[in-house]
Amino acid sequence: MKSILVTSLAALLSSVCLMADLPLKLELVAPAQAIIVDKPTLEKAGAGGRGAEQHIELTYRITNLGKKEITLEHGGDQTTNILEVKGPGADEKPFRGAMTMEIRMGKPVTIAAGGSMEFTIKGLKYGKRDFSHWVISKPGEYEVTLIHKTFSGGGRVELKSNAVKFSVIVAGA
Repeated sequence: MKSILVTSLAALLSSVCLMADLPLKLELVAPAQAIIVDKPTLEKAGAGGRGAEQHIELTYRITNLGKKEITLEHGGDQTTNILEVKGPGADEKPFRGAMTMEIRMGKPVTIAAGGSMEFTIKGLKYGKRDFSHWVISKPGEYEVTLIHKTFSGGGRVELKSNAVKFSVIVAGA
């Protein structure tokens, strides 16, 4: 059992050290329309509940700028999205609990040369298995960026998005 653990750990560390230099571009898209929420929703968020973020859906697009198709791992434990949200009521809620020990596999996605694939992030969830999230508890303008970490046949891939803005307003205000 110890030898399996040591071998697995060595393989993981060696693959993490390799950074694949791939011709990929990451674009983040936020809602164009303002997110309209009622005042009680924002008040609950201020008291530790969920806020306006539960109504926010972001889209990210990975574009292959190269001349060959590229296969990336997507989902499961191979993929981690990290969101950074700035604004008057942005409150980060990182997951601090325990996770199960099994490895959750994602699926390979192949992006054709010159092609793109789109994925969604609902509720400003991020991190390993989307256990962490941001809470939005005040109306205002917000800016968000995404770092997408995954693996390709050539090793670890880390992409950083453009910054995008969205706004939150209170219904009837």
